[in-house]
Amino acid sequence: MMSETRLLFVILSGPNEIEKARQGLRVARNDAKEGHVREVRMLFLGPGASLLDPDNPHYELVKKYASEMKEAGVYLAVCAGNLRAYGLYEKFDKSLFIADDSTAVITEAAINNFVIITF
Repeated sequence: MMSETRLLFVILSGPNEIEKARQGLRVARNDAKEGHVREVRMLFLGPGASLLDPDNPHYELVKKYASEMKEAGVYLAVCAGNLRAYGLYEKFDKSLFIADDSTAVITEAAINNFVIITF
């Protein structure tokens, strides 16, 4: 049975904490695919944005989870400012991720009663 719960997963953990980030990706993917909640969104922020670098050794893992979430209708955002700070604005996969204002994503989620979970 689907609940009315909405979840925003914020991936703050970068390459040095890949296991923590992977857990967030896995839980978000499972929630999205199993349909237990109304909506799932994801935001890569801070060091988490660096996981979207195709040259990162963990990129294929992140891409696999992101592709599955995208298919399940998850909004996948990455902080546009962090993309610039990490030199990734031209490198990140624009077919999977949307460069967005992280403050706006978090504020909108709070206004719309999303549960915000950080990994």
